[in-house]
Amino acid sequence: MLDPAPSVVHGPADLLTTIPYVLGHHPHDSIVVVFVTGDGRLTCGLSVDRQAPDEFIIDQSSTAAARADANRAFIVGYGPLSDRNRLIGLADSLHMAVTVKACLLVDDGRYFCLNGGCPCTPEHGAVLDPAGSVIAAEMTLSGRVALPSREHFDSFIEPDPDAQARTSAALNSVMELLPDPVAVVHTSLDIASAGDRLSDEQVAYLAVALQDNNGRSAAWVATTGETWQHNLWLDLVRRVPEHCVAAPANLVAWNAWRRSEPALAWAALSKAVHALPDNTMSHLIGAVLTAGINPATLPWPLPEGTDLEVLFR
Repeated sequence: MLDPAPSVVHGPADLLTTIPYVLGHHPHDSIVVVFVTGDGRLTCGLSVDRQAPDEFIIDQSSTAAARADANRAFIVGYGPLSDRNRLIGLADSLHMAVTVKACLLVDDGRYFCLNGGCPCTPEHGAVLDPAGSVIAAEMTLSGRVALPSREHFDSFIEPDPDAQARTSAALNSVMELLPDPVAVVHTSLDIASAGDRLSDEQVAYLAVALQDNNGRSAAWVATTGETWQHNLWLDLVRRVPEHCVAAPANLVAWNAWRRSEPALAWAALSKAVHALPDNTMSHLIGAVLTAGINPATLPWPLPEGTDLEVLFR
């Protein structure tokens, strides 16, 4: 979710320029459903491959609309003009759950409004020119990125072999001197929040602290959607050896979800599960991601006595 929403989304061109920043990447061969909530925020309800079944798209979008308390929706198809009738059908079906304000199709740099009788685009479409909108500058200033594709998120979490080697060497010396894991976590967070990067030795201390249940819990509780946390956990994922990567990868996923960056969240979660398949933290974060919970509605840390079953409904 964008918080705050872009201030100048005045028409389809602005909306289409905004969507890559909502997703974190430029969609291709996809169907995207975005909502405007009751308080005026823009949020992604669904982003799936074009091959996804219509029933799945409608069911998931309807559920997401209810969770987001959406008062209007936009359906955008990224694909060939032959998808026109299908998208119109999807818009008609979704309209039963939430008001669909516009149905758009983007193909080869041009966009088409599929609303019956709408004159906002000519018969042969309008040129989509993101450079002509102030949205890109506004989103960049707010810390948003729009990568070329979903696959580019994997490059964010690729290891740095040289840094891993330095961390491994530092691990040999810190194992015998490890202080309280929770204290290590808090010290590391203080360093990162001040804008400083952890040294190799500090990375090694933090990597070991995150292997401890208390240290890992302290880090998770402290992780929200701050940009400096995003930078810290991504940096750690690249610099720690493979046997230490699950915890920081989970923290990247959690921070990314809190920042409404689902593509990065899933990429990081996949890395965590690959490194340590049966870890509880990944299962819990995965449950939150698949439940379609709006990050803005989930207090963190969770208040004592919170009923998780209610959250996942």
